[in-house]
Amino acid sequence: EIKPGRHYSDDYDFKKPRADLTHLRRDPPGHAHDGHEIYEWPGGYTQLSDGEDYIRVRLKESLTGQSRVRGQSCHRALATGYTFSLYNYPRGDQNQQYLITGLSYHLKENPRVSAVAPGAKGSAAEDGSFQRYELQAQPTSLAYTPARTTPKPRTTGPQTAVVVGPAGEEIWTDEYGRIKVQFHWDRLGGMNENSSCWIRVATNWAGPGFGAISIPRIGHEVVVDFLNGDPDYPLVTGCVYNAANMPPWALPANATQSGIKTRSSKGGAAGAGMKNGPGDANAIRFEDKAGQEQLWLHAQKDQLTEVENDEDKWVGNDRRKTVDRDETNVIHRDRTETVDRDETITVHNNRTERVDHNEKVSIGDNRNEDVGIDENISIGKNRSKTIGKTETDKIGQNWHVTVGLLKTQTIGMAYMQNVGVMKMMNIGVNYMENIGVAMQTTVGMSQNLTVGQERQVKVGSKQSTEVGSQYSLTVGGGGAGGGAGGGAGGGMAMNITAPGGGGGSGGGGGGKASQLTMDGQSIQLNAAKIRLEAQQEILLTCGESTIRITPGDIQILSPTDRLNC
Repeated sequence: EIKPGRHYSDDYDFKKPRADLTHLRRDPPGHAHDGHEIYEWPGGYTQLSDGEDYIRVRLKESLTGQSRVRGQSCHRALATGYTFSLYNYPRGDQNQQYLITGLSYHLKENPRVSAVAPGAKGSAAEDGSFQRYELQAQPTSLAYTPARTTPKPRTTGPQTAVVVGPAGEEIWTDEYGRIKVQFHWDRLGGMNENSSCWIRVATNWAGPGFGAISIPRIGHEVVVDFLNGDPDYPLVTGCVYNAANMPPWALPANATQSGIKTRSSKGGAAGAGMKNGPGDANAIRFEDKAGQEQLWLHAQKDQLTEVENDEDKWVGNDRRKTVDRDETNVIHRDRTETVDRDETITVHNNRTERVDHNEKVSIGDNRNEDVGIDENISIGKNRSKTIGKTETDKIGQNWHVTVGLLKTQTIGMAYMQNVGVMKMMNIGVNYMENIGVAMQTTVGMSQNLTVGQERQVKVGSKQSTEVGSQYSLTVGGGGAGGGAGGGAGGGMAMNITAPGGGGGSGGGGGGKASQLTMDGQSIQLNAAKIRLEAQQEILLTCGESTIRITPGDIQILSPTDRLNC
């Protein structure tokens, strides 16, 4: 019989998915077609050394029967596994020892003569019995390996089972996500981690460190299939609901809802898992009912969202966000926010805003700022404020302005201050006022002017002073007198000088100045001309001497009168 001289086998081990488990063994029997190959998958092994042993035996199995003979005999001692030697056969190469590999028995008791064909090979006993043996054999010089004639049990389709594990656990798995199950027909299993081997769980995506995973939990009903129908290779292909494990959303009322809902472990409470409701779960749900479409996302505790490049969000109508405690936003570059209509921000406690460099606020129309108690503004260097038309400051009580060096005010036309009661101005060194045209000061009641040392008043043309009732001028520590009074007692002098060179009231010509000097002891009046004019009376008094001049006469009263002496 023509037999191939090559046997090739391979298999797969999910624990070593890239391992090379191939084996090729050659033993050519020496005919023209001995280069043909038998390829066997799966090889039934996961260890390379086991595969070497298997392929050696299976090559011998495939070569068994390459030289096979058939024969008939009536020798009763023949049996499978026995050997016999052939002698005196016409072909000398066939005269050798053989191993009986198969034997058929043909036995008949008391057959009718017609039942035995004339000339049939066999042994006919005197009692009429008939015996014949048909055998198959091969030379004992060739190895004999029995064929694998016993079929391995095969499953007829998928089954369901219950996920099991140790008492007190809710999830029982290993590093590959495998689980343990107990089949419904298993009468001996203890519904624990010893009820089955570890069984792999199929998922819709499985990559190196990425994919999808959802481990069936203890008590779930799962669908178990078998790779190639081999009961030694079970595989969980899915989960099914039952009366004990109902869908997360009531059916058929919520037939338009789909999604994923988990359960907190260990000890997660059952329930819908909605906000402030019963149930401990993470969930994502899609509602596809027309007009009520919704995507619901629920995180039982924390939610972490990571976007490594751009994120775009579009909301067609309204958006609401509620944070029961704190919120922190960190933006490492720029931020742009556009509000097409109104924006309202309410801070019930404190607010701190910091801009490390520049800030620009542009308001198209009006701005109102309401501070309930205090406001502090601190500017490190300069501040510029430009108001296109009018500015009104209203301060309920006090206003304090402190300028470290200089303050400059430029007013294009008019400047007016209304002070209800009192205005006080303290200047540490100098005070200067430059008025281009006119200055008018109106004081409703009293005005006091105090100069610590010197005061100079320079009027370019004319100066006029009008006093409604009384005018008092005091130099040094003396008393006061009407008009240009002086007083008794020592003090500093007071000089009033009108430069010469022009006419005027109280002044003379010829370039000599007019001067009035008062020093507390005397009054000296020097001028080119002196003119005293009174409508009713001029009275000059010195001690006991008096000169009275009236429109009608001149009276000189003195203890001693001397005229022209």
